Amino acid sequence: MSMTRIEALIQIIQFGPNRDTAYMELLKLGYDSDVELYEVTKSDLATVLKLYLCEKLSNDELEEWANFIECRDDLNYEAIEGYIYALANPYLDDEITIAKAAKMLDLLDA
Repeated sequence: MSMTRIEALIQIIQFGPNRDTAYMELLKLGYDSDVELYEVTKSDLATVLKLYLCEKLSNDELEEWANFIECRDDLNYEAIEGYIYALANPYLDDEITIAKAAKMLDLLDA
């Protein structure tokens, strides 16, 4: 199964069923991109926080997801940059907890 860069990014950001394949496809495509291909939205973040709150994602998976977003040139995450920073750097901003994730979700809906 072959994917475009944008299809692979969406699978990873949205925890799609072909997420593992998407990582492999991105490796084949190379890391650098001159353009932002996908905007990570508040809705994307809310979906992932809900997965975490339902215990379908671990702390490590949530941190890995945020780190993936933070280090990509082909993603625009400006609208949720503070959230991504906090999730990607729990050692700087306290460990993520269910209460903290729920608070983030509440703030997204506000």
